[in-house]
Amino acid sequence: MSIFGRLRDNIVFMLGARRALKMTTPIARNPKRIFPVVIDELAERFGDAPALLSDRESLSYRALAEHANRYARWARREKLAKGETVCLLMPNRPEYMAVWIGINSVGGVVALINTNLIGPSLAHCIDIVTPKHIIVASELAGSFATARPLMQSMAKIWSHGESAEFPRLDHELESLSGERLPASERPPLTIEDAALYIYTSGTTGMPKAANINHYRVMLATGAFAGAMNTKATDRMYDCLPLYHTAGGVVATGAVLLNGGSVV
Repeated sequence: MSIFGRLRDNIVFMLGARRALKMTTPIARNPKRIFPVVIDELAERFGDAPALLSDRESLSYRALAEHANRYARWARREKLAKGETVCLLMPNRPEYMAVWIGINSVGGVVALINTNLIGPSLAHCIDIVTPKHIIVASELAGSFATARPLMQSMAKIWSHGESAEFPRLDHELESLSGERLPASERPPLTIEDAALYIYTSGTTGMPKAANINHYRVMLATGAFAGAMNTKATDRMYDCLPLYHTAGGVVATGAVLLNGGSVV
């Protein structure tokens, strides 16, 4: 590479780093501004602009916030306390983000379960976070059934979709309002509070649950939004699993922060 090529690459890198720093510096100065709060702000700003798209469903920024608020109300109704965990076993779809954003907004922690796991590995990933609730998408009921006899957890199980055995969470949500919860119904949260459990691959043993707090969510989304210089006109195809940091936090959040859409 010529000296001019190296110089160009260095300039591009420095500009990206500068944008990332600009996006992430305010995080510590505004400790109560967590990602669910950002989603509410984006809903006000971008309204009916497309946010999350798929062949199954699509959510605008406003719809994403409304769906998240329904999950928040469900969590409140179920008396989910700050710091308690909900396991989420669901394939990639726009609704996936609405689930964890909504539960996070009222202090719940969401464990993003690898949808490829079965049997002992799946049971282990559920048990190590001692969940109060488990949400199982109907299309993964068979996988969940292989782990259920091995689980020690006494969590309440909810089906998202058809089920003859478990209560249907998607039906429960239909009666709940999508309006933003008043401050009186939201526990005090800061960037230091836990938000997600995201698992290691388990290549040398059983997967481990990494505790991701709100600061790390904000840092990952903001840093990559700056480095990538995302814009409202951008549309990203996300082929990565939403249960991992790269696909479910970085790729999605970096685009959403600046008003773009994710497919």
